[in-house]
Amino acid sequence: MASTVTFTVAGSDYVLDQALDRFVGYPRKTPARFDYPPPGGHGTITPEEIKRTRYVSSRISHAEGDYFIARAADAPWIATNADLADAHPEVRGGLFDDMSDLYWHFAGTAPRGISFAKVSKVLHVKYPAVFPLLDSRLWKAYRAAARAHAARYPELRRSQLRWIAVREDLLAARSSGAIEDLREALARYEHQEPAVQQRVRDMTQLTDLRLLDILVW
Repeated sequence: MASTVTFTVAGSDYVLDQALDRFVGYPRKTPARFDYPPPGGHGTITPEEIKRTRYVSSRISHAEGDYFIARAADAPWIATNADLADAHPEVRGGLFDDMSDLYWHFAGTAPRGISFAKVSKVLHVKYPAVFPLLDSRLWKAYRAAARAHAARYPELRRSQLRWIAVREDLLAARSSGAIEDLREALARYEHQEPAVQQRVRDMTQLTDLRLLDILVW
């Protein structure tokens, strides 16, 4: 029986078949080059990690990459197994505050040309289950949700408000069973071309957060 579970991501609804189509049509080289390589060591940013972000159009220059690498030396790094779902915005001293400290460690002193998108892409490489890929596409998609949260959290910045909105979608997708159904559909995907079939099945390696990001793409 087909799943009747629906994803709601950035205000748009997807049934399972629609969601699966998004993954089938996703650029084939991006996960292999951006998502699957293992992260560098904890507490560092490597040139290889900077290079990976260019496969999601970060356009980080060599000089900008050097900024991230140098700034990483005294960054307030968080646990490698952290998960955005645990970042409750009203829990002081918890993961949400830790995310904010880490994000602004890089964004707060960034030279001109390094915006929220470049910082988010670098931090996603280090923490693919924590930091959403806040490029211009995701930024626009979550604009309405961020505005809705602004009245409740007037002290927060626009990036933080989007984290809250993405987190809500993540929690809803897990509690509804949508993420589990999607992972099963990816794992069982069949195609007459073995390479296509394997490419889609390999996407079960992605974090729940990244799966939602692809649905917005």
